[in-house]
Amino acid sequence: MLNPSNILTISILCAATIMVAPAQVPAQDSAAQLEQTKSDSPGSSLAVKRDVPLTPTAQEAVRVSEKWRGESISPVAGADGRVVYNFGAGLPTVVCAPLRVCIVELQPGEKLEGEPQIGDSVRWNIAPALYGNGDQTTPIIVLKPQLAGLDTNLLITTDRRAYYLRLISKPVDYVARVAFQYPLDQSPQKWQEQLAEQREKERQTKAHSDATAAMIAADKLNFEYKVSGKSEQLQPVRVFDDGSKTYIQMPGGMQNREAPVLLIIGTDGKGEMSNYRVRQQTYIVDRLFDRAQLILGAGKKAQKVEIARVAPRG
Repeated sequence: MLNPSNILTISILCAATIMVAPAQVPAQDSAAQLEQTKSDSPGSSLAVKRDVPLTPTAQEAVRVSEKWRGESISPVAGADGRVVYNFGAGLPTVVCAPLRVCIVELQPGEKLEGEPQIGDSVRWNIAPALYGNGDQTTPIIVLKPQLAGLDTNLLITTDRRAYYLRLISKPVDYVARVAFQYPLDQSPQKWQEQLAEQREKERQTKAHSDATAAMIAADKLNFEYKVSGKSEQLQPVRVFDDGSKTYIQMPGGMQNREAPVLLIIGTDGKGEMSNYRVRQQTYIVDRLFDRAQLILGAGKKAQKVEIARVAPRG
């Protein structure tokens, strides 16, 4: 038979066992239960996904991108300390250092479109700048890392192309000036420049031929024309013909003003249109005439100048 003291001791031991039991659950089991809870609740804010499986197509895309990024492209030395990369041949690398300024120089005449995007905007300082004038204005991107040992990337978009670069910061080593050459642009550009130059030469040759055709046979030139009228801005510098065409040379300032209309005055005293063209401020009329008028405007406010051949054609 148990005495009262033994009963009291057994009661205390049972109570202690009940209180200690929950604390003996292994810690790893609790962590596993929490992780399971996160995985079982995809809609919860605690849900965590450490990785996403890739499809074969996505894996191939990653492989192609890695191959391009790993292309070995050797820069060459350019003028004024430039390190020059071939644009599009691979991933250019810009090496910078703290307390040093590095610049990425774009193509002259190129214009930035939007703000450049950098992977690490906290530890890299980036700013745009320009040098040059007119069509030769050149945009540059100024880079300054705050620490050594950084590795990020940079995207620059312009009105011509998108630049994608890798940025690395070293304690001491750095590249002061990076620029590009554009092999894919050079061949079409040369052809366009040559064609434009050829067209300009043809235009100048034709204009010169039209304006000076009468001078080939100087003995046939006739300058016997009389000009009358009050409008000074319509007064020709000279009028002459070569026996088949008439030339009315106007002041050089006419190219900045409205050109007057030329009417040939017939035997009935009425004006009629005739074939003519204007080259280098000179009216070239495809015929001879006894009288003509240069008219600017209409109605009562119209300005007129009359041109008359001194010795009318027989």
